[in-house]
Amino acid sequence: MSHSKKLKVLFHSNHSRLVTGFGKNAKNILLALHEDPDIEVVEAGNGAKFGADLMTPWESYGTHPSNPSVLQAIQGDGPKERMAQYGFYTIDQIVEKCKPDVYLGVEDIWAFSDYQNKPWWNKINKVLWTTLDSLPILDQALQMEPHCDKMLVWASFAEQEMKKLGHKNVETLHGAVDYTHFNALENRTELRKKFGINDSFNVGFVFKNQLRKSVPNLLQGFKLFQKDNPEIKTKLLLHTDWGEIGQGWDIPRYIREMQVDPNDVLATYVCHSCNFYYVGPYQGEDKTCPKCGKEKTFKTKNSLKGITEKELNELYNCMDVYCHPFTSGGQELPVQEAKAAGLITLVTEYSCGTDSCYDYQGGIPLKWNEYREPQTQFVKASTCPQDIANKLYKVYSMDDVDKWTLSTNGMKHVKNEFSVEKITEKLKNILYSLKKPIETKTEKAEKQEPLSIDDVLGDEGVENRIAVVLPESAGDILILNSLMGNLKSLYPEKNIYVFTNPQFYQMIEDNPNVHKLLPYQPSLENLLMLEGRGDHKGYFEMAFLPNIGTQRHLNYLHNGKDKTQFELR
Repeated sequence: MSHSKKLKVLFHSNHSRLVTGFGKNAKNILLALHEDPDIEVVEAGNGAKFGADLMTPWESYGTHPSNPSVLQAIQGDGPKERMAQYGFYTIDQIVEKCKPDVYLGVEDIWAFSDYQNKPWWNKINKVLWTTLDSLPILDQALQMEPHCDKMLVWASFAEQEMKKLGHKNVETLHGAVDYTHFNALENRTELRKKFGINDSFNVGFVFKNQLRKSVPNLLQGFKLFQKDNPEIKTKLLLHTDWGEIGQGWDIPRYIREMQVDPNDVLATYVCHSCNFYYVGPYQGEDKTCPKCGKEKTFKTKNSLKGITEKELNELYNCMDVYCHPFTSGGQELPVQEAKAAGLITLVTEYSCGTDSCYDYQGGIPLKWNEYREPQTQFVKASTCPQDIANKLYKVYSMDDVDKWTLSTNGMKHVKNEFSVEKITEKLKNILYSLKKPIETKTEKAEKQEPLSIDDVLGDEGVENRIAVVLPESAGDILILNSLMGNLKSLYPEKNIYVFTNPQFYQMIEDNPNVHKLLPYQPSLENLLMLEGRGDHKGYFEMAFLPNIGTQRHLNYLHNGKDKTQFELR
């Protein structure tokens, strides 16, 4: 596809250097778009400060305010601080600097609160690509969809539910997965021996430690599996931040409560000094690194320090099955990563899970019971522990042919539905299907040929039209703007046509009382031409030329239909 002019796209999401679901997606998409000769991409990265040198191959801006006065004004105000994290206070400057053809916002929907009232919103194409994970669909999404040229969602669940509510301009576009980092390794046995888990049936879960990841359900299901099958030696690998108790689950506590052998539940440790990583039973945080000997540097994986994609693929290859129970989710990228690594995945059959849990997708669905989330009243899934146990045994007892079929289905599904190549191609087609870069009314007017009144008037009769001709100046236009409401109240059944210099359009174009805004030309100062005389019936019942004195031209006839009172409003 070749285009005469590069399409300039402002991509606004988690910064591409962040190791989050949004951050990984941003990195994958931006790299692909940057390589396209027909696209110029600019990044607005949440999680980075405005004005910081982000060292990306493309033009990029951090979105968190760095202006001390702005920071002082929002300090201590929770909602404003949250809006600042998503770039609300800097995005106007970024848009003004880069002047994009398309604004592409990729975040949770609440990140775009009140964006429809931004000064640039209706002047460029805008696409929101967001995660919607629960019923009922968030009001913010329903309110924003009509204000977008396109709304994209990460899961087909969200598209279906939006369309049930009458919102048709919605399309599923999954987050992009660089599946090339994940594959089945030939040295799986050696990796397992390295961590002492080569003779066990290993269940894995990769997740951010947060309440919507159903850790208690998984631990209970794991315990039931062990109880039902005591002859099977099994381990559970929880690749997460075990120390993030304030934001998520106190995993050691639940292990004790459910009487699971702590040696059967494994954590991923990473040294913050030498980057050495190891998998083993949880021994607390801030340990001494067994490789470099540094004290208090050996901790469970967290948002500040993780492992490389290569090492994460090694972890997946240490697993025999991947189990992902959750209350709801936007996409859950680890599910696709696990499939790409050749694993059969057990996924809760709710929310985005329906894109990953069936046999043709390389998955097996997990049953769940409904509960309502406090405060929000959202429908959430409580995955059934007994079904987790049953499905673990199903995979354990599966013959090699069935295992190969399911794992192959999963790898194909990721490549066809989630790969960077497929997602980027779909995204580019969507972007190019939007309107051409929007010209301002001023630009349109400047390109117009001399005005032919017959060509610009509506189908209403002469008796239903009023003309207001005011070529300049800014002060006069401001006064005229304030008079429009009063003029409309005097003539409520008539359409008001305003003729002025296009440079003043912005001052009056949003006035709801103006039927049509058109460019001024000198011939419009002929009142008899506008209102008619003799055999010429004219174009307007009345025409007002407030800048012209009555002694200079005829400017007081108005076919005897005018009402003289005016009020500034």
